[in-house]
Amino acid sequence: MTAVDEQVREGSREGSSPESAGPESQPENAQRARSLPLPSLAALKPVTQRARAAGQGVARSVNGKDSLIHSQPPTFHEAWRRHHECAGHYEAALLKYPRLVWGYFHLLVIKPLLNLLEWVTESPARLVITAIVLFLIVWFS
Repeated sequence: MTAVDEQVREGSREGSSPESAGPESQPENAQRARSLPLPSLAALKPVTQRARAAGQGVARSVNGKDSLIHSQPPTFHEAWRRHHECAGHYEAALLKYPRLVWGYFHLLVIKPLLNLLEWVTESPARLVITAIVLFLIVWFS
C-alpha cells in the first residue's frame, strides 16, 4: 500500500468530510494535499510509449505511399467501369438505369469539377493566377 492510499484511508476513518470540516481544518487539508507524492517518471513511461506508438502509426498512415493523401484519383475510364459494375448488381431496370444515370452525371459533371479544383489548388501560384483570371472574367463581363 502506498503512502497516498494510507493517507486517503486515514482521512476516511476520521469520518470528517471537507464539507463538514470547519475553517480551522482547511489549512490542514491544503498542507496534506501539498505533501502528497507525485507519480514517478517510471509510472508514466508506459503511457508515453503508447502515445508515441500511436503517433508513429498515424504518421505512417499519412506519409505512406498507399495513403489516401498520396493516392491518385481514378481515371475516367476506371470510374466509368466502376459505375457500370455497380449498376450491374441490380437486375431490375427501376434500379439499374437510375444508377447508370447517376454514374454518367458523376462522370460528366462532378468528376471534372473535382479534377479542376484539384489541379487549381495543386500549387499556390496556379491558384493565384486562376483567381486573377476569374476576377477579370467577372469584372469585364
